[in-house]
Amino acid sequence: MTMKLLLKTQVFSIIIALFWIVYLNILAVFDQPGPILQYLNWFVYGFAGLLAIIYLLLTKYIIGHKWLAIPLVIVPYLVIYQPILERVLLSLVNKNYGMTINFLSLSTGATHLMAMLIGLVFGIIFSNRYSSKEYKQ
Repeated sequence: MTMKLLLKTQVFSIIIALFWIVYLNILAVFDQPGPILQYLNWFVYGFAGLLAIIYLLLTKYIIGHKWLAIPLVIVPYLVIYQPILERVLLSLVNKNYGMTINFLSLSTGATHLMAMLIGLVFGIIFSNRYSSKEYKQ
């Protein structure tokens, strides 16, 4: 059971890191000078809210009602997957786009982290505690 939980949490951490890369790319595309710039903050928070809902649903169906999963998801995401995938992304893009990605990474990182924490916690709270096999006798 523990190995299965560890595998699920690592897969979930990788999924969150991939969503982080998508999040940065979408924000970088919309962060062009022009009339959209004044609405970028609303877009950042709206997209983070959408990601929080996605994380809630993924947590509910992948991890279930296991509070131990929160540090098993957050620590590998912050230490391993997010920095590696961000470096890979920065190595694939040109210098100007990379500077935009770096700026957005620094300025919206806390927003994404809060969305992830909210999605994880509420996903665990709203998951059905008695639906897994370990509780059935």
